[in-house]
Amino acid sequence: MIFLLLFIARSKLVPDFAITIHVINLVITSFYTGVVPRQLFWWSLQVASAGLMTILGIWACRWRELKPIQFGGKGKTRAAPDASSSAAGVYEMVGMEPKDEAV
Repeated sequence: MIFLLLFIARSKLVPDFAITIHVINLVITSFYTGVVPRQLFWWSLQVASAGLMTILGIWACRWRELKPIQFGGKGKTRAAPDASSSAAGVYEMVGMEPKDEAV
């Protein structure tokens, strides 16, 4: 699962990577033993592993994608709200004077 988080940038690529890893495992196991595995336990373990790898990999990649981007500094400090402004009606351009529009 850590490989998924390190190598894959997008969460939509996780299922393809997880299935590919398990197909490579099937090919290597088949070449090593000389036969395709026939045990139900082996196949159920592979399906459970691929499913768990996919679900947790998608979750981990989305978690990483949705983390706020830090541009240096501490990142945890927030500016204190201005005591002179109320919570309702606080705008960025309050200090600007209105422009007279000539019709």
